[in-house]
Amino acid sequence: MRHWPIRPWLRRAMPCALIAAIVVLPARVVCAERVKNQITHVLELFTSQGCSSCPPADRLLATFADKPHVLALSYHVDYWDYIGWRDTFGSGHNGERQRSYARAFANKMIYTPQLVINGLYDIVGSHAEKIGHLMAKTKLPGSATPPQVTIRRAGDSLHISASGVTIEPGQRRPMLLLVNFADSAKVKVDRGENRGETLVTTHPVRGWQLMGMVGEDGINIDMPVSSVTPDGEETYGCAAILQAVRPDGSPGAILAATQMEIDPD
Repeated sequence: MRHWPIRPWLRRAMPCALIAAIVVLPARVVCAERVKNQITHVLELFTSQGCSSCPPADRLLATFADKPHVLALSYHVDYWDYIGWRDTFGSGHNGERQRSYARAFANKMIYTPQLVINGLYDIVGSHAEKIGHLMAKTKLPGSATPPQVTIRRAGDSLHISASGVTIEPGQRRPMLLLVNFADSAKVKVDRGENRGETLVTTHPVRGWQLMGMVGEDGINIDMPVSSVTPDGEETYGCAAILQAVRPDGSPGAILAATQMEIDPD
């Protein structure tokens, strides 16, 4: 595990890698799209091609990505680029999301590989046994009348909606995020700590954005499919995540999520 200080200091430790298993059920298929609606776990891995501790976590995340009720995302960060290899998916914007989680968890530093589970827990991303324990501890939906998030394609448009939100007095409205990701990629690393390795990343995040704050009347958004599927012969996907907001503005528990993968025409 490699840490990047929020304050100017650095620590390192090497995590072990184990493999966890979950029962596999088929996802719902709609024409050239694959949709996951009944998501119970959102796994957000903060990783880097320039960190030698990350490949075991990348491989572990891949075992979760095809599970029917799991949304698995790889947020590649760019703060290790100075070591010698520029991460091909690295983004300062991804680092901003990781720093927002650091505020939420009162962490004094950020590190890779870090896995955030349902917005509630963070853990070294290669610690499979501990990850399994935390996944058993938290599962969506978290209430008897949970909010709903949907993504539906209609021709060249995507329709995204969130509904069923209940806001208690003093609570902030939850935020709706849209995350765009590629299916998977192999990258041969020529420099840095992983020099000579061919790394595989699953669901690398291409971008994410705040779509709006959701009140009790819900929200409906229409956007072109082309905004989440760049030209090419690859499969791309998008995920809508409804997430609570803590009093200090940092991200809280994930309330609902859905995922759509779109194959090239």
